Amino acid sequence: MSTPTAAPMTGLDAPVIEKFTAAAEVVTDTAALTDAGHDFWGVGGVAELMLRPHSRDEVATIMRIASEHGVPIVPRGGASNCSGGMMPAGGRVLLDLSGLDQILEVDPQARRARVEPGVVNSDLQDRLAPHGLCFSPDPVSSHLATVGGNLIENAGGPHALKYGVTYNHILAAEVVLPDGSTVTLRADDDGPDLLGIIIGSEGTLGVVTEVTVALRPIAEVTHSLLGAFATAREAADTIAAVIATGVVPAAVEWLDRDGINGLQQFYDTGYPLDADSIVLIDVDGTAAEVARDQAIVERVLRERATEVRVAETEKDRAALWYGRLNAPNSVMQSGKGFFIGDVTVPRDRIPEMQEAIQATAHRHSDGLLFIAVCGHAGDGDLHPTTFYDKDNPKAAEALAAANNEIIEAALALGGTITGEHGVGTEKIQFMTKRFTPVEIAAQRAIKRTFDPAGLLNPGVMLPEELSDEPDVGEFAAAVRNGIAGTPASAAPLTVGGDTTISVNLGNLDMVVGAEATLDDINRYLDDNGITCVAIPRSGGQRTIGELVATATGEERIEVRHALLGADVTVVDGQAPARFGAETMKDVAGYDTKRLYIGGNGAFGALRSLIFKIGVRT
Repeated sequence: MSTPTAAPMTGLDAPVIEKFTAAAEVVTDTAALTDAGHDFWGVGGVAELMLRPHSRDEVATIMRIASEHGVPIVPRGGASNCSGGMMPAGGRVLLDLSGLDQILEVDPQARRARVEPGVVNSDLQDRLAPHGLCFSPDPVSSHLATVGGNLIENAGGPHALKYGVTYNHILAAEVVLPDGSTVTLRADDDGPDLLGIIIGSEGTLGVVTEVTVALRPIAEVTHSLLGAFATAREAADTIAAVIATGVVPAAVEWLDRDGINGLQQFYDTGYPLDADSIVLIDVDGTAAEVARDQAIVERVLRERATEVRVAETEKDRAALWYGRLNAPNSVMQSGKGFFIGDVTVPRDRIPEMQEAIQATAHRHSDGLLFIAVCGHAGDGDLHPTTFYDKDNPKAAEALAAANNEIIEAALALGGTITGEHGVGTEKIQFMTKRFTPVEIAAQRAIKRTFDPAGLLNPGVMLPEELSDEPDVGEFAAAVRNGIAGTPASAAPLTVGGDTTISVNLGNLDMVVGAEATLDDINRYLDDNGITCVAIPRSGGQRTIGELVATATGEERIEVRHALLGADVTVVDGQAPARFGAETMKDVAGYDTKRLYIGGNGAFGALRSLIFKIGVRT
């Protein structure tokens, strides 16, 4: 694949530079600008200058100057992004938020903390550990990634299966908008879920200057198990069988045969080399909970796996996980060219996805060495890592073709183009394959409403406007009203008359018509032995669409945690659209379905909804 770089731009005027210089710490050293302007992959460019603010007020001043003079601003956190998520250039200012690095408050009783965006994830974890608490998102890059970066990328990690992604752990965010004004968005605000729009927005809508995060207790005990399988289908069916027992593992990780054998060239993974797939499972909780859950998981594994290993001590757990967790370092040290992909499919479609990836590797074997498949199997989030010889003249073309084919396969299986890395610049070309013109237009309206001049992180996430995108002026007006806190006018909450209910136990999701009543849904849940936190036990003839569209208080919180996707209309012409899907992780584009939570029909009516479910124990 080619490495994108930011287009050159004309330099900033001296008076503008003087204003920025008076506003915050300035860096102009070319070497420092070059180093800071590139992400984990080395993708990026060189900014005209870099500003390092140390307070919210300095950020606000910078944004006011930028707005007044039309200067593009490129926010930077820990630069651990690996999707080309920032593109500084001449005429652009790199906004380095690492100077906002204070942990402002830890409240162990309320299980929350207030932090500035430049706090590194692992530093926060170290501060919380003496309290027996942690911040749940745990990306592999936690030693580099900042909390602000976790928020704007909606980071996940291995333990997102049980505990959720970053979205599920953000209580509030203070955000400086492109015009320099400041807003505080909360999870429990009435009206559309604007906090949910900022989360995962890749630094294109506002600059986060403070975050209030929810904390959870560190598990008293964690044990690990490994299962080796003769086929990917047996591995996937075993994961489904484990979850069908009602046990929710803390983590379920996946490695395929080519991944194990390929990585074995670089280091000793310790994994069986004759397995088609292996699955790593963590169970955590109190000693009693782990004893119970481990026994269930081990029983299911021994019924189906060709080999089972159990690790109960920290030393044994570290050895069991070494092969999976050391993969990024080994990749970097291999000397080979490599590209780490990121696609998500419904959990039960992992075998087909693995088969498609290996077929792609075979088709392009003249340019590629192998493709290793690893990832978060519990979420269906896979990271196909493609290896190639850097001096192979066929490698670049083969890599681009393989990446395209892998993304096409994920979409064909009901998946998405990115589960946790983000769109950045790398996957912009696939946005029009993932979304229809009306869905792209709605997202473009969000960008233009928050950032009319397009100054924040330009060139990231959204493709160039296409001629077939419809006008969505009413939708944009609803976004403006939401930001302003203007109550929505009366509008239809649901449309289409859909009352159907269906469950995918293999993926643990439920698709329900927006006009199904809460009583009918509860009967269905009871009859099938499943649970859904979004469905209150009382509510009678209220429809689920009404609940979501008017959600407040505790009902709103539960809907936010459980909603995966929504089939909706966009108010302009009532055009049908789908935002989200039957995937546990999805960071493609703005999380537009969030506007429909508490939106009171202002953005359009609801047709059907997709929720996470659990199995009743």
